[in-house]
Amino acid sequence: MKQHHIDISIKASFYTLNELTEKTQRIWLVFHGYGQLAEFFIKKFEALDPEKNFIIAPQGLSKYYLNGVYGRVGASWMTKEDRLTEIENQYSYIDEILAQYDLKGRELIYFGFSQGTATMGRYAAHAKIPFDQMIIWAGTFPPDTDPNDWSYLTGKEGIHYYTSKEDIYFKEEMIPQQNEVVKIALGKEPELHWYDGGHRVIPEIVGKL
Repeated sequence: MKQHHIDISIKASFYTLNELTEKTQRIWLVFHGYGQLAEFFIKKFEALDPEKNFIIAPQGLSKYYLNGVYGRVGASWMTKEDRLTEIENQYSYIDEILAQYDLKGRELIYFGFSQGTATMGRYAAHAKIPFDQMIIWAGTFPPDTDPNDWSYLTGKEGIHYYTSKEDIYFKEEMIPQQNEVVKIALGKEPELHWYDGGHRVIPEIVGKL
Protein backbone atom coordinates (compact mmCIF):
# COMPACT_ATOMS: atom_id res chain seq x y z
CA MET A 1 0.00 0.00 0.00
CA LYS A 2 1.24 3.51 -0.85
CA GLN A 3 -0.23 6.83 0.19
CA HIS A 4 -0.62 9.55 -2.44
CA HIS A 5 -1.39 13.27 -2.30
CA ILE A 6 -2.87 15.52 -4.97
CA ASP A 7 -3.40 19.27 -5.13
CA ILE A 8 -7.03 20.35 -5.48
CA SER A 9 -8.89 23.63 -5.36
CA ILE A 10 -11.56 23.96 -2.66
CA LYS A 11 -13.66 26.70 -1.07
CA ALA A 12 -13.23 27.29 2.66
CA SER A 13 -14.99 29.82 4.85
CA PHE A 14 -13.69 32.32 7.40
CA TYR A 15 -15.31 35.14 9.35
CA THR A 16 -14.55 38.78 10.05
CA LEU A 17 -15.87 41.22 12.61
CA ASN A 18 -16.11 45.00 12.05
CA GLU A 19 -14.85 46.86 8.99
CA LEU A 20 -11.25 47.40 7.90
CA THR A 21 -10.92 51.17 7.37
CA GLU A 22 -8.28 53.88 7.62
CA LYS A 23 -9.25 54.21 11.31
CA THR A 24 -8.43 50.56 12.03
CA GLN A 25 -5.45 50.37 14.36
CA ARG A 26 -5.29 46.66 15.17
CA ILE A 27 -5.91 43.52 13.16
CA TRP A 28 -6.58 40.37 15.17
CA LEU A 29 -5.99 36.88 13.75
CA VAL A 30 -7.90 34.59 16.11
CA PHE A 31 -7.89 30.79 16.24
CA HIS A 32 -10.76 28.89 17.84
CA GLY A 33 -10.47 25.78 19.97
CA TYR A 34 -11.31 22.14 19.34
CA GLY A 35 -14.98 21.52 18.62
CA GLN A 36 -15.78 25.19 18.02
CA LEU A 37 -16.79 27.13 14.93
CA ALA A 38 -15.30 30.46 13.88
CA GLU A 39 -18.80 31.86 13.37
CA PHE A 40 -19.46 31.75 17.10
CA PHE A 41 -15.90 32.12 18.39
CA ILE A 42 -15.49 35.52 16.75
CA LYS A 43 -18.32 36.88 18.89
CA LYS A 44 -15.97 36.70 21.88
CA PHE A 45 -14.32 39.82 20.44
CA GLU A 46 -17.40 42.02 20.11
CA ALA A 47 -16.44 44.06 23.18
CA LEU A 48 -13.40 45.49 21.39
CA ASP A 49 -13.75 49.00 19.95
CA PRO A 50 -15.18 48.28 16.45
CA GLU A 51 -13.61 51.39 14.97
CA LYS A 52 -10.08 50.47 16.02
CA ASN A 53 -10.18 46.66 15.80
CA PHE A 54 -10.72 44.33 12.84
CA ILE A 55 -10.96 40.64 13.65
CA ILE A 56 -10.27 37.73 11.29
CA ALA A 57 -11.29 34.23 12.37
CA PRO A 58 -10.12 31.32 10.20
CA GLN A 59 -12.19 28.13 10.41
CA GLY A 60 -10.72 24.73 11.20
CA LEU A 61 -10.95 22.79 7.95
CA SER A 62 -12.23 19.55 9.47
CA LYS A 63 -15.88 19.70 10.58
CA TYR A 64 -17.77 16.99 12.41
CA TYR A 65 -20.91 16.36 14.46
CA LEU A 66 -20.26 16.91 18.14
CA ASN A 67 -22.75 14.29 19.28
CA GLY A 68 -23.07 11.22 17.11
CA VAL A 69 -24.19 11.70 13.53
CA TYR A 70 -26.43 14.76 13.78
CA GLY A 71 -27.01 17.97 15.73
CA ARG A 72 -24.39 20.59 16.60
CA VAL A 73 -21.31 20.85 14.43
CA GLY A 74 -17.78 21.63 15.55
CA ALA A 75 -14.40 21.80 13.87
CA SER A 76 -10.85 20.62 14.45
CA TRP A 77 -7.62 22.08 13.15
CA MET A 78 -5.95 18.73 12.74
CA THR A 79 -5.45 15.23 14.08
CA LYS A 80 -2.43 12.93 14.13
CA GLU A 81 -3.64 11.38 10.83
CA ASP A 82 -1.57 12.74 7.91
CA ARG A 83 -0.47 15.49 10.26
CA LEU A 84 2.12 17.25 8.09
CA THR A 85 -0.28 17.49 5.16
CA GLU A 86 -2.93 18.99 7.44
CA ILE A 87 -0.43 21.60 8.60
CA GLU A 88 0.52 22.49 5.02
CA ASN A 89 -3.16 22.90 4.17
CA GLN A 90 -3.56 25.26 7.13
CA TYR A 91 -0.68 27.40 5.93
CA SER A 92 -2.06 27.68 2.39
CA TYR A 93 -5.55 28.47 3.66
CA ILE A 94 -4.49 31.21 6.09
CA ASP A 95 -2.00 32.66 3.59
CA GLU A 96 -4.88 33.13 1.15
CA ILE A 97 -7.02 34.79 3.82
CA LEU A 98 -4.36 37.34 4.78
CA ALA A 99 -3.52 38.06 1.13
CA GLN A 100 -6.89 39.83 0.92
CA TYR A 101 -6.03 42.43 3.54
CA ASP A 102 -3.48 45.20 3.89
CA LEU A 103 -1.71 44.66 7.21
CA LYS A 104 0.78 47.51 6.82
CA GLY A 105 0.62 50.36 9.30
CA ARG A 106 -1.51 48.44 11.78
CA GLU A 107 -0.76 46.30 14.78
CA LEU A 108 -1.13 42.58 14.24
CA ILE A 109 -2.34 40.55 17.20
CA TYR A 110 -2.32 36.75 17.25
CA PHE A 111 -4.86 35.12 19.56
CA GLY A 112 -5.08 31.35 20.02
CA PHE A 113 -7.47 29.46 22.27
CA SER A 114 -7.01 25.82 23.31
CA GLN A 115 -6.17 23.70 20.22
CA GLY A 116 -6.00 26.90 18.19
CA THR A 117 -2.88 27.94 20.11
CA ALA A 118 -0.75 25.31 18.37
CA THR A 119 -2.12 26.30 14.96
CA MET A 120 -1.46 29.95 15.74
CA GLY A 121 2.13 29.30 16.81
CA ARG A 122 3.00 27.16 13.82
CA TYR A 123 1.43 29.64 11.42
CA ALA A 124 3.27 32.61 12.93
CA ALA A 125 6.55 30.72 12.54
CA HIS A 126 5.67 29.88 8.94
CA ALA A 127 4.35 33.28 7.84
CA LYS A 128 7.07 35.39 9.47
CA ILE A 129 4.78 38.42 9.49
CA PRO A 130 5.89 40.95 12.13
CA PHE A 131 3.36 41.14 14.95
CA ASP A 132 2.87 43.23 18.07
CA GLN A 133 1.22 40.78 20.46
CA MET A 134 0.68 37.05 20.75
CA ILE A 135 -1.95 35.82 23.20
CA ILE A 136 -1.88 32.18 24.27
CA TRP A 137 -5.22 31.47 25.97
CA ALA A 138 -5.78 28.14 27.76
CA GLY A 139 -3.67 26.34 25.19
CA THR A 140 -0.22 24.88 24.65
CA PHE A 141 2.34 26.57 22.45
CA PRO A 142 3.66 24.11 19.83
CA PRO A 143 7.02 22.61 20.88
CA ASP A 144 7.95 21.65 17.32
CA THR A 145 8.69 25.02 15.71
CA ASP A 146 12.25 25.77 14.63
CA PRO A 147 13.80 28.64 16.65
CA ASN A 148 15.34 29.88 13.37
CA ASP A 149 11.82 30.52 12.07
CA TRP A 150 11.44 33.22 14.71
CA SER A 151 14.52 35.20 13.76
CA TYR A 152 12.27 37.92 12.34
CA LEU A 153 11.13 38.94 15.84
CA THR A 154 12.42 42.21 17.29
CA GLY A 155 12.12 41.25 20.97
CA LYS A 156 9.58 44.02 21.54
CA GLU A 157 6.58 41.76 20.94
CA GLY A 158 4.19 41.25 23.84
CA ILE A 159 3.77 37.54 24.59
CA HIS A 160 0.93 36.74 26.98
CA TYR A 161 -0.26 33.48 28.51
CA TYR A 162 -3.77 33.34 30.01
CA THR A 163 -4.71 30.36 32.14
CA SER A 164 -7.17 29.39 34.86
CA LYS A 165 -6.87 26.99 37.78
CA GLU A 166 -10.54 26.21 37.14
CA ASP A 167 -9.68 24.88 33.69
CA ILE A 168 -10.32 21.13 33.57
CA TYR A 169 -7.08 20.71 31.60
CA PHE A 170 -4.93 22.79 33.92
CA LYS A 171 -1.98 21.25 35.78
CA GLU A 172 0.58 23.19 37.82
CA GLU A 173 3.49 21.74 35.86
CA MET A 174 2.11 23.28 32.69
CA ILE A 175 3.35 26.74 33.73
CA PRO A 176 7.12 26.02 33.73
CA GLN A 177 6.74 23.73 30.70
CA GLN A 178 4.94 26.43 28.75
CA ASN A 179 7.45 29.07 29.80
CA GLU A 180 10.34 26.93 28.60
CA VAL A 181 8.81 26.09 25.22
CA VAL A 182 7.92 29.72 24.51
CA LYS A 183 11.33 30.97 25.66
CA ILE A 184 13.16 28.53 23.38
CA ALA A 185 11.05 29.59 20.39
CA LEU A 186 10.45 33.30 20.96
CA GLY A 187 13.43 34.23 23.08
CA LYS A 188 11.51 35.19 26.21
CA GLU A 189 8.96 33.81 28.62
CA PRO A 190 5.33 34.86 28.24
CA GLU A 191 3.73 37.24 30.71
CA LEU A 192 1.43 35.13 32.88
CA HIS A 193 -2.19 36.17 33.50
CA TRP A 194 -4.64 34.29 35.71
CA TYR A 195 -8.38 34.44 35.16
CA ASP A 196 -11.48 32.87 36.69
CA GLY A 197 -13.81 30.92 34.46
CA GLY A 198 -12.44 27.58 33.37
CA HIS A 199 -11.67 26.43 29.84
CA ARG A 200 -13.20 29.28 27.91
CA VAL A 201 -12.47 32.74 26.58
CA ILE A 202 -13.79 35.53 28.79
CA PRO A 203 -15.18 38.33 26.56
CA GLU A 204 -14.99 40.89 29.39
CA ILE A 205 -11.23 40.36 29.62
CA VAL A 206 -10.76 40.35 25.84
CA GLY A 207 -12.56 43.68 25.61
CA LYS A 208 -9.87 45.28 27.76
CA LEU A 209 -6.88 43.93 25.83
